[in-house]
Amino acid sequence: MSERESEVRPTVAIPRPKRAEAPAPMVVVEDGTIPRRLRRPLDLVRFAVAILATALTVLIAYFASGTSNGIAQDITGATGLLPSILVLLFNVIGGIGTIALPVAVAISLVIRHRLRQLFDSLLGLLIAVVVLTGTAYLIRHYGPDRLILALAGSTLATSAATAPILGGLTTFVTVARLSSRRPWNVLSGIVIVSLFVVLIISGGITIAGLLLSFFVGWALGLLVRYALGTPTTRPSGVQVAEALARGGFALERLEAAQTLTVGRRYRAITLSGAELSVTVLDRDLEGAGLVTAAWSALRLRDEPGRGAFNMRRAVDHAALMAYASASALAPVPRLVLASEIGSDSSLLAYESIAGTRFSDLPAGSLTDVELEGAWRAMRTLHENQIAHRTLTSDHLFLGSDGTVWLLGAPTGSVAASDVSMRIDVAELLCTLALLTDSDTAVRTGRRVLGVSTLARALPVLQPVALSPATRKEMKSRKRKDLMIQLRDSLVEIRPDAAVEQINLRRIRPRTLIMLVVGTVAAYVLLYQLASVDLVDLFTRATWWWIAIGVLASIATYFGAAWSLSGFVPERLSLPRTVLAQLAGDFATLVSPPTLGVIAINVRYLQKAGLHPALAAASVGVSQVAAFVAHILLLIGFGIAAGTQKNFHFDPPQWAVILVIALVLAILAAFAVPRIRRFAFGRLGPILREVVPRLITVAQRPWKLVEGIGGILLLNMAYIIVLWSCVQAFGGELNFAAIAVVYLAGATLGQAAPTPGGLGAVEAALAGGLTIAGLDSGIAISAVLLFRLITFWIPTLPGYISFNWLTKQGAL
Repeated sequence: MSERESEVRPTVAIPRPKRAEAPAPMVVVEDGTIPRRLRRPLDLVRFAVAILATALTVLIAYFASGTSNGIAQDITGATGLLPSILVLLFNVIGGIGTIALPVAVAISLVIRHRLRQLFDSLLGLLIAVVVLTGTAYLIRHYGPDRLILALAGSTLATSAATAPILGGLTTFVTVARLSSRRPWNVLSGIVIVSLFVVLIISGGITIAGLLLSFFVGWALGLLVRYALGTPTTRPSGVQVAEALARGGFALERLEAAQTLTVGRRYRAITLSGAELSVTVLDRDLEGAGLVTAAWSALRLRDEPGRGAFNMRRAVDHAALMAYASASALAPVPRLVLASEIGSDSSLLAYESIAGTRFSDLPAGSLTDVELEGAWRAMRTLHENQIAHRTLTSDHLFLGSDGTVWLLGAPTGSVAASDVSMRIDVAELLCTLALLTDSDTAVRTGRRVLGVSTLARALPVLQPVALSPATRKEMKSRKRKDLMIQLRDSLVEIRPDAAVEQINLRRIRPRTLIMLVVGTVAAYVLLYQLASVDLVDLFTRATWWWIAIGVLASIATYFGAAWSLSGFVPERLSLPRTVLAQLAGDFATLVSPPTLGVIAINVRYLQKAGLHPALAAASVGVSQVAAFVAHILLLIGFGIAAGTQKNFHFDPPQWAVILVIALVLAILAAFAVPRIRRFAFGRLGPILREVVPRLITVAQRPWKLVEGIGGILLLNMAYIIVLWSCVQAFGGELNFAAIAVVYLAGATLGQAAPTPGGLGAVEAALAGGLTIAGLDSGIAISAVLLFRLITFWIPTLPGYISFNWLTKQGAL
């Protein structure tokens, strides 16, 4: 279709098929006009891929220069063995094709009235040549020699880091969209490959430089194409009407009703007076939703996984869902026609139903009968192993005859899993509760599904299971407590139902952050290790000081066990509690320090017979007491470290200024009502759980002594380990200063999101010891030995303890 043909007038009249009588002309109404040019989502996705390929090419060429140069030499040597006639053929095609291809394409575009596309292609070619020429100049004059050698092959002035002609030609082919048209796709591929081979044979640039030029040209072509847009191939309303007529539905009227992310929706009236809802899917919009689909597939375990929009796949899936639902006698609109409009669009025509969506009904107007109708409609799907997956208020439709219909079925799945159907129940519960209240939603669902089926929603009643529309509606109505109310109602009607949530997430955002930060931390740690001779490290160390450190490290597990059991009125087995703390060390290997230990301790107390709320409260009391003791020890040792031999306290001036500034900042922050409410809102629930448990423990003084004593033993033992490591390398630093460094470093390590505080702890401790006056080499050696004793070595016995306690049912 030409650009002049692509624009659609708001109202177009086309004649009806001839009959015995001459009826009035059919009227096609378009809501506005179809744009001449549009930005295709798939171009943006491909641009991201091209940028990634460019970055990988540069990184591999730079960091693996030996390997890449070896491969380049092998390929260059292989091309040198080509027959002379073949080399001549490549030279002719590459040389002539570089000029002939753009000229031939220009003539074709002019004939097809695509002058704007020709202008865009030439503009892209010019931009690519300028960018690649400028890049080569910058690399040649300002780039490191290693990068120049990786891209150009030598530092001679005759060598080039990029190939502007290759990049410009790639950009021209991309903007002109030759890859999707025959025979231009074959011709352009032959010319680019020939030019590639000629440049390799001639030398002066490496394969890495050629690949860089190709990927940069491709990326620039996609960027130009996306920024300036491409001619649309969307069918006009007239073409939609003609496609419906070919399918046996001659129209009286066609109105554009809604613009979708993947096409358009029309309201059609046939000659017989029947009303249809027509959805047009456009290939122009392929790739829409790719980021969301990729993130959902990565994050969720039970995601249907249809991925980004693909026209053909979308039509097939919608037809499958429609026919499967009709076979199940479910109340969904009947699909009457699925047809191709042209090579780039398809339509789906459904019977239109008179009525109103639940979302458009007045608040409080829904009756129990209508709510039960929604439950019955979902039950019909589930009885035939069909899941809907988006049971929102927009997809619940009340017909004029009182029947409840389900819209949006193409988002569902056939042969649905048990989890998918549980999610349907959970979402319909939330949707109906938002429209009415939680008691009404549960009551009507119980009548239709029964108690056992309705209670199956409990494990998936979590925000991540709901569709984005339902989550957004809950947030807009400020109903964050809705799920808690629904869970309480379900537990009330079925106390013995499974309440433990099904893990629907495959990966959490926090996990991705941990992976990134952990990679950086590992790089920092490896950099530290590279600066230390480990053999010399252990040959110079005094072994009996290391033995003292190992014994103190063992003592930390008894301290951790007593710090937990001391705040639990119930009796706990000391050996198992010690093993649980050892298992906690293994857990910190895959999670931030505090989170892994807390999760292990809560699980251990639950398996020991404590109610989940009491287990969490006990661990909370232990953590609060440990935090208070940690701060008091830090202050106490800080005073001791600043006290001179004459017992005169003379702390550094910077420390005094820092403490005063910190206190003033905290006071100023709490003067702001919003910050004060936020802090009290976070601390309030914790205190409400912790204080009653603390009062219970305080009534047994020996338990309190056990808990506080365990906390002190835990901290003192770690300080002794660090002190022993410093002494093992002949370091001279007073005990109080080492204690301050450990306590401050441990605080920073607890806040780090990396597993075990990896990277943050090492940097904090080594920096603290150096600032305190220890030689930097001794500081790094002592810290590495400290982490080896307290973090790395315990992971193996921690893993064994974790598995043994799990098999024994203690975790």
